[in-house]
Amino acid sequence: MAKKNTIANNGLTVIENYNNLFTQISRAQTVDEVRAMVASAKEFISLYKTVDKNLVNRIYEKLQSKMNDLLEENEFVYQRTNARVEEVRNRTYDFTAEKDDTQAVQAKLLQLMAKMPKVYNNTNANRITKELNDCINSGVVGSKAVLELLKYPAYADRVSTAVRERAFEGSKSPAQKAFENGNAAQLRENEQALASVYMQGFHLRNIAKQVTAFKKPSAWNPENEAV
Repeated sequence: MAKKNTIANNGLTVIENYNNLFTQISRAQTVDEVRAMVASAKEFISLYKTVDKNLVNRIYEKLQSKMNDLLEENEFVYQRTNARVEEVRNRTYDFTAEKDDTQAVQAKLLQLMAKMPKVYNNTNANRITKELNDCINSGVVGSKAVLELLKYPAYADRVSTAVRERAFEGSKSPAQKAFENGNAAQLRENEQALASVYMQGFHLRNIAKQVTAFKKPSAWNPENEAV
């Protein structure tokens, strides 16, 4: 089994390892890179804590500074992405461009009401459902007419939720459906991005706690002093 290449056995001088680690810390961005960076820093500190205290201190300070920068950047990206999610979530369709079909809906409503039986019972329940579905199937105007009919308690309390939902969806124009579908896709995309940023921040905060923990003098300070 090949021997793992570490700072202790790579054959480089303390200065060369210091320079390589400094570069590694500077370039780290992803959580995996940050984990590797912290592992290398711990190894460097453990290996050289009695050799060159100044280099060890510089590495730790560089590490702390890098973690602070990453956490600040993550918080900034999280807030920006969250604002984008809220902006997309709060968008509403602009109905001002829609054609006024009020008269057509009222005419369709009167036609529909004329077809409705005077008394609602189990015998004519299926007939009422069929009339409503036929009206919905006729298009946007018919769907809006059904919604208007359902404002009357005599029908609202007896019509199934499925019919009500079909009428609601059917009342939307092609433009409104396109807007809602596009907005829903953008919302999903931004919510996924927000979740990703949140998880990155979660991992970074845990790593930052580990970095702070091994700062304790008893862990690596050769003179057992606070640094």
